[in-house]
Amino acid sequence: MNQMEASRSAPVAPGPVDERIVIALVDRARGGDAEAFGQLYDRFQPEIVHYLAHRTGDGEVAQDLAQQVFVKAWQAIPRYEHRGTPFRAWLYRMAHNQMVDHFRARRPTVDLEHVELSEDPEAESIVITQELHAHLRVALERLSEDHRQVLVLRFLMEKSAREIGEIMGRKEVTVRGLQMRALQALRREIESMGGLP
Repeated sequence: MNQMEASRSAPVAPGPVDERIVIALVDRARGGDAEAFGQLYDRFQPEIVHYLAHRTGDGEVAQDLAQQVFVKAWQAIPRYEHRGTPFRAWLYRMAHNQMVDHFRARRPTVDLEHVELSEDPEAESIVITQELHAHLRVALERLSEDHRQVLVLRFLMEKSAREIGEIMGRKEVTVRGLQMRALQALRREIESMGGLP
């Protein structure tokens, strides 16, 4: 990735995606143009990191996973074909797969031996907030992958139903139904856990 970053000109500011520009950049990148791929990186890297940060709960892990996504994208882009799936959706699928691989490989461990208790009055509020987030994360993890993904994209990343449809390879009307069922499933999971703290 360093060679690509070094060879690219001024970064393109992220903003609304003009599909014609993206298609032209993808076509150039497919031909080995590192500068074109660098511009794609600049356009999409922030939102891929944002997506992964919401899914992993860890900004550093999200940065690392996003780097792996773009390295794999650079390696795979010669084989990318415009077949109705926008490049952005292709990246999101790669990010999703990278995140799944990450969770399969990790083994959570906690060393409580060196934990110190604080007497700071704000500590209680922080602990309550962390407990609420942990409860929600557990409830989300109990959902199907489709339900989890649609909720993250809609409510944490604030994507429209159309954008989610592109990313997930579904029709907009299907996404709306999936979102409703996902919210119902999340409510059931929270209730089965005794509600939120």
